Amino acid sequence: MELKRGQFKINHQHSEQCNVYMRERPKRPSAARVIEMRERPGNDSIVMDFKYYKNAEQTISCYAKAVNLEEVSVLEEEISYWLDMGSYTDYTVYYDPHYIYQAIVTSSPEFTGQRRNGNLIPFDFSISLRPFKMSRVGLSWKTNKKILINTEKYPSKPKIHIFGSGDISFSINDQVFELKGVDEEILIDSAIEESYKKVKGEIVPQDEKTLFRDYPLLNTGRNKISWTGDVQKIQIMPRWWTKI
Repeated sequence: MELKRGQFKINHQHSEQCNVYMRERPKRPSAARVIEMRERPGNDSIVMDFKYYKNAEQTISCYAKAVNLEEVSVLEEEISYWLDMGSYTDYTVYYDPHYIYQAIVTSSPEFTGQRRNGNLIPFDFSISLRPFKMSRVGLSWKTNKKILINTEKYPSKPKIHIFGSGDISFSINDQVFELKGVDEEILIDSAIEESYKKVKGEIVPQDEKTLFRDYPLLNTGRNKISWTGDVQKIQIMPRWWTKI
């Protein structure tokens, strides 16, 4: 469902289903890099870079419109139920339609409507956003591609699906990744750093077939892909992303 002005989708539901719209575009914080300044003698300090980022917090102001005054409390309950979340979900918003965020509600809706508001229901709630947002164009499979171009400013963590058997190796730029004893297919997921395949709908771990410690990344710019062994097909979901 296309997002119109003021609309968003979170917790697997479009805001239109509760007749909810953002009152204004929220402030858009950036995810901060985690560092520590350690003092040392001589009025100097050492920077400790932990090489990861904090979540970004965001407050969203909305309004909903009930059918009539009698339905106001019913709609408030529906909104509270919708935004009652215990885990991260995809979050998409009208002003940034090409990216998918990961968000969780951290402060439940606070309804501030008064009698003069009639059947309009103003409310605020807060979310926490994971530091990176995913580009939609990076979520499709690329089959047997020898070159992949990462136009984002950060390396991505792809999912790689190899169809083949026996000992196989593949390369991304100058880095070689070796596999031993592949049985028909293997999925290599750099986001969760696990390898597996699906057999009759069940996930079967395949980590014992990977002979590498560091999982593949797709660097910014040009990535050259090659492979050797009995490979019928190699598919890559690049998962391009960038920091919020």
